[in-house]
Amino acid sequence: MKNPNLNNSYKALTKAYAEYLQTLGFADTTVYGFPRYISDFLTWLEQKGISKISLLTSKMVFDYFAYLERKKGERTKQPFSTSHLNQRFLAIDKFLEFLHHTGAQNTPSPTRYTIEQVRQNPIQVLTQKEIQTLYNTVPLTFSNMSFAMREPRQMNLKLVLDLCYGLALRRSEALKVKLNDVNFDQRIIHVRQGKNYKDRFVPMSGKIYENLQTYVYQYRRTFTKRPEYLYPFGKNTIAEALNLLVKYSACPSLKAKNPSPHTLRHSIATHLLKNGMDIERIARFLGHSTLESTKLYTHILNEYQNEL
Repeated sequence: MKNPNLNNSYKALTKAYAEYLQTLGFADTTVYGFPRYISDFLTWLEQKGISKISLLTSKMVFDYFAYLERKKGERTKQPFSTSHLNQRFLAIDKFLEFLHHTGAQNTPSPTRYTIEQVRQNPIQVLTQKEIQTLYNTVPLTFSNMSFAMREPRQMNLKLVLDLCYGLALRRSEALKVKLNDVNFDQRIIHVRQGKNYKDRFVPMSGKIYENLQTYVYQYRRTFTKRPEYLYPFGKNTIAEALNLLVKYSACPSLKAKNPSPHTLRHSIATHLLKNGMDIERIARFLGHSTLESTKLYTHILNEYQNEL
């Protein structure tokens, strides 16, 4: 636990963290091991020029996670095992919890992540150029149909992009939006019974506002199914629409990524973060109950910064 290279403030934090774990009744091995992991973390922070815990950010935590995945053990000369990485992740989460309990409210919240989640379900995002390629592909579809039949179907494909990317709706949410949930006067969409059965209001950008107005007033009546809903077809057709656009795009990177509707939601969140939107606003836009889920996009942005 002792590290002579740490500054006095970090040394005191490490000692207090050990006492915190002991007070909570953790096993002796945890009381001994977790502060050692935190000592390594604080040493890494100092090497990055961060000498005060008040300067700690979520990005730094995720950067450290990425560093641990690349790091090799000094004795084994091998990458850390999954179980070892999980122990280090948990130690940092308990440390962040400790910081909040001691009044450091501006420090990041616990991430609740495990290495299995990161590896098993890697979140994929599209670049802004790839998103634009999807939109540009819409006019290339249904070329064997007459204009009168082709145009409504193309607008329906654009609607899928607007719902899942432009409005960041989950597929289940996109299916539930009714025509009377779209308020053009206030430029918002009422998303009812989203995840965790929570309602929310999602603002429309100028472009989405124009697209939806055109679709509702010119093309929606072409489709007779689900007449009270904005999207006229069943749940599987949303993914099918996206697959069709990928197929017609002739874009190798899109074909390699094989995006799902949820990929579009991840993409808009990451793009908004890259463009400077405050993470709290992004959380509200996505309908997240807490910031923990939204903070994952900080990690994604850091990983794909040069690509997006």
